[in-house]
Amino acid sequence: MQSRKDLKQQKKKQEKEDVKATRKQKKDSRKKERELAKQGRTTKKRLDEMERYRKVEKRLTRAIIVVALLLAIVLVYAFYG
Repeated sequence: MQSRKDLKQQKKKQEKEDVKATRKQKKDSRKKERELAKQGRTTKKRLDEMERYRKVEKRLTRAIIVVALLLAIVLVYAFYG
């Protein structure tokens, strides 16, 4: 049977290993991304991100058009109504 102290130490050790693994994975990912950027290519993750930005841009464009139309209607009503 393990004592609480041993369990705590084991948990801390596992957390440190997880952090190290995460850092290594991020480092490798950044390195790969830089290499691809030099070649003029991107990873799928970046393509997904760009798709998300395009969707937001489309929504904002639609919202601007709707607001502009409503403003035009209000102005027409105010001057001729």
